[in-house]
Amino acid sequence: MILEELVRFSDFYGKNKDLVLAGGGNTSAKQGDIMYVKASGIALAGITSEGFVKMDRARLADMFTAQYSSQDSEREAQALDDLMAARMPGEERKRPSVETTLHALFPQTFVLHLHPSIVNGLTCGRDGETIATELFGDSFVWVNLYKPGYILAKLCDGLMKDYTRRTGKAVSILILQNHGIFIAGETVEELDKLLSEVLGKLEGRIKRHPDMSLGEGITKDAQAIRLKAAELYAEDSCAVFDTNKEACRFAKSIESAAPLLRPFTPDHIVYCKAYPLFINGIEELAGKFMDYTSEHGYPPKIIIVQGLGFVAIGKNEKDALTAQVLFNDAIKVAVCSENFGGPLHMTQELIDFIINWEVEAYRQKQN
Repeated sequence: MILEELVRFSDFYGKNKDLVLAGGGNTSAKQGDIMYVKASGIALAGITSEGFVKMDRARLADMFTAQYSSQDSEREAQALDDLMAARMPGEERKRPSVETTLHALFPQTFVLHLHPSIVNGLTCGRDGETIATELFGDSFVWVNLYKPGYILAKLCDGLMKDYTRRTGKAVSILILQNHGIFIAGETVEELDKLLSEVLGKLEGRIKRHPDMSLGEGITKDAQAIRLKAAELYAEDSCAVFDTNKEACRFAKSIESAAPLLRPFTPDHIVYCKAYPLFINGIEELAGKFMDYTSEHGYPPKIIIVQGLGFVAIGKNEKDALTAQVLFNDAIKVAVCSENFGGPLHMTQELIDFIINWEVEAYRQKQN
């Protein structure tokens, strides 16, 4: 049964920490007039059939000819209403993935969407599109940095139709700048093969891999900063300190930390906030923490400490550990991007859009 296959391969990929982090990534399967898509806020690892939303494909298709507002927030609200209306009867308590409309564009039975650091080394590299063409030829569609949501799906609809007109083939690999990759196939085996080929070719271009091994350990200063950061963040909050070798390399100075001071992808904003705080030592912590909170309207979730590593903070242990994992992913992306022309961050316009995007706020709340 299609749904059983979808559950199986979703769980399989979801348990691979090199491919999937936190609530990131989603999957779908089509059966006749129905598409099953991962629900928002549900992790792929351990997912069951209840973690998918049953959608009406015809109503999803109608969204691409609908007339929506040209104003961002109004347009996305209108599209969200139609997305919710495309749920099949009995699915009303579930919320489909924010990327459901992108899944609907592929005619293939199965679709896999991931944000692995090695892929985002390419998508967040200044020469990403050029190198992707060298590696994959005419077998993919590249999507330049663009606002997420319905407007991104609408752009992809046009690009994918252009590709099909030009090649006579359906798009099976869609690479989104500063975001991730979609892979589509008629069988799960075809997905596996395509993904392995993509990852293998990218691996062949990597000259330096990120060194995430443990550093010298947490010093007394680092421990004091960790405790103080948790105290400043909120009552009963949690903070974890990370001293892996790559983090310490970036933390040598504010100049060396520059690749990490702006976000690479929407996931990094969702789970780590857009901007880390950099401090030289504990004597700066309280003052800079308060200045940051005043400037941004929320406290920092990541604090890079000169010479020591970084602190990840959250409202509880799960929240802090998730921020730690996602910031380490940003570190991996920064290193991998060195193999693809150097780091390319999201634009300020896109950063602001994500910060204020209601749909992403919901996803963060669920995780």
